[in-house]
Amino acid sequence: RTSLPDNWSGKIYDDYREAISNSQAEVVYVSLVNSLHEEWVAIALRSEKHVIVDKPAFLSLAAAVQLIEIATKNDLCLAEAVVFSYHPQIAALEKLSSETGGTTRLIATFTIPPLHIDNFRNHPELGGGSLWDLGPYAAAASRLFFGSLPEKLTCNVVSNHPETNVDTGFSVLASYNGGRSYVGQFGFDTEYQNWLTFIGPGIAVTADRIFTAPPNLENQLEVSRNSQKSRVPVKAGDSFELFFRSVISAIDGRSWSGLAEDLMYDARMLDRMRVSARAS
Repeated sequence: RTSLPDNWSGKIYDDYREAISNSQAEVVYVSLVNSLHEEWVAIALRSEKHVIVDKPAFLSLAAAVQLIEIATKNDLCLAEAVVFSYHPQIAALEKLSSETGGTTRLIATFTIPPLHIDNFRNHPELGGGSLWDLGPYAAAASRLFFGSLPEKLTCNVVSNHPETNVDTGFSVLASYNGGRSYVGQFGFDTEYQNWLTFIGPGIAVTADRIFTAPPNLENQLEVSRNSQKSRVPVKAGDSFELFFRSVISAIDGRSWSGLAEDLMYDARMLDRMRVSARAS
């Protein structure tokens, strides 16, 4: 755009490198096609800027390790914008899980109808594909409900784009210590579905619109306790706003190590998923 919104002040740049070099901003938000994340995050970190990068942060585990090392060396924050985990319903789910003995089974589904051929997600050279685009949701769900990486993991690509051959759907099955397990279905090849269910000792809870809850949605969790059904209301929340507030607070308090740990967990989980998918 050529002008700022009303009541905004600042300068508009038409070159990324110039903006990073000349802007007085302390934080750079990298929101580009996936294949450009690594390059511009590196440039921003080497310019001594804190960085927030859209999911998937990077297209390899090696890149994640290297760029976190650069951020750590330069005493900078590097955070991945997997924002659904900051919505109030996640805290409500985690509370119900911890109060009732933890999660034993996790089932997650996030599928959308096919995307237009021009969408970058349909093009592998741009970092497209369901594993890159939706894999971070699958990885973050594992992190939030199980904490540790799975002992065993199988991931299968179940559909590909007819023109570009990029993966458009995948399934994941993971098992964790203590007899816990996770099943996920993700893709952009079917009717819209967006929900998560956790099952534990004496409880089962389902949350709809779990990965992309609208800011004004006052959701209700569907709860089953000892075969008795109920609904638990959850207040509305803007996941993006809550995420950015949390990151800025971490930067102000110089306490961003947890953000790097989250990024690394998700990168390791996604790497294992991709390795398994290539082997299948």
